[in-house]
Parts: sequence; C-alpha cells; structure tokens
Amino acid sequence: MRFPEFSGEWKKVKVSKLLDFYSANSLSWEQLDYNNGKIKNLHYGLIHKGVPTMVDVSSVSLPYIKEETMPKSYTLFKEGDVAFADASEDTNDVAKAIEVINCDSQQIVSGLHTIHGRDNSNQTVIGYKGYAFASDSFHKQIRRIAQGTKVFSISVRNFDEVYIGIPSKKEQTKIAKLLIAIDERIATQNKIIEKLQSLIKGLNQHLLCSGNDW
Repeated sequence: MRFPEFSGEWKKVKVSKLLDFYSANSLSWEQLDYNNGKIKNLHYGLIHKGVPTMVDVSSVSLPYIKEETMPKSYTLFKEGDVAFADASEDTNDVAKAIEVINCDSQQIVSGLHTIHGRDNSNQTVIGYKGYAFASDSFHKQIRRIAQGTKVFSISVRNFDEVYIGIPSKKEQTKIAKLLIAIDERIATQNKIIEKLQSLIKGLNQHLLCSGNDW
C-alpha cells in the first residue's frame, strides 16, 4: 500500500548508519519517583506497556530520577530521538521502539534496558522513525538475531545487521501523519470503551445488587 503521488524505490539503510547511539543508565524502579525530581527517566517497562509509539512528553507521565541516585553522566533526549527496549521475554517485543516528541522543555534520559538512538544525519522527519521501527519487516530481522533462552536481548552491535526503508521526506511526513491520526483515534475509542465499561459496572451494582424485588 502506498500513497498514489509517490513512486520510486525507497532507500535501504542500515540502522547503525542511520542512528548514533548514546549510553543509558541502569536505574531500577526503586530509584525513580513519579512525584518529585528534575530529570525524567524512560524505563524499558514503560516502552513495553506504558507509552504509545509516539511519546508526547508534554502529556505522558514519566517517573523522575531520585536526586540521591542521579547518574554522573547522561545524554538528554532531543526531539525525534528513539529508544528501544533491549530485552523481553517475547521475541516480538525485543527492540520495541518509541519516538520522543514535544520534549524541548523537558529533561529526559534513557533508562534500564533501553538503547537511545538519534538521527544526526537528518535522513528522517519527526514521527517516521517510531513507526518504521514498529514495522513487521524490522521485527522479522530482530527475531532472527535476538539472543537468549528465557529472556531475549539485543545490543547496539546488532543494528549493524538490520535495515529499514526510507522514502523521501515528503512521503515520510504523509505516512507519519496518517499513522499518528490512527493512533489518536484508537486512544479516543479506548477512552470511550473505558467509560462505557465503568457505566456498565455501575448499572450492574445498582440494578442487581440493590436488594429490591425484580
């Protein structure tokens, strides 16, 4: 499937040539705090279950690093940076990725079992990378090289062996806008479903547990 106004082959780019990588910390949940702090921390558990593909830092809740456990050196996320979860019990979730947006006024670092990447060569637009790294073609490559028995993992070195496709920036922008719109629609529908489920639960209690005669 492709937008009709675009044609021509996409570039096939090795991930290690697209991204520069930065070190992440190994802080556990006990060293994080949702209430107080200056620098936020992206734990791999949040990538697996807590945040969407496009992480809008202005609206997503992330924990802070406790002041007494602050690492001596770190690299802050910039707009459009990506983070991969480097470990999972499921090969389908190894290298699950998110892309960070709206982080200019926030201080966020990459945490435990994550890999922090940045497109310093400006080959991609904001919003494209998160979905490119969520594609089935990317994860098929990851599944072939993920190592482990009970817990599967990858390292930065593995990105020498995997590729993604990169079209023109105009096509990247159109793809990203469409997928972001679909994600936003899904999030809205999920909120509606949650409200209806809460309503059903309340009606059940009122109608079935009130002790009144039928």
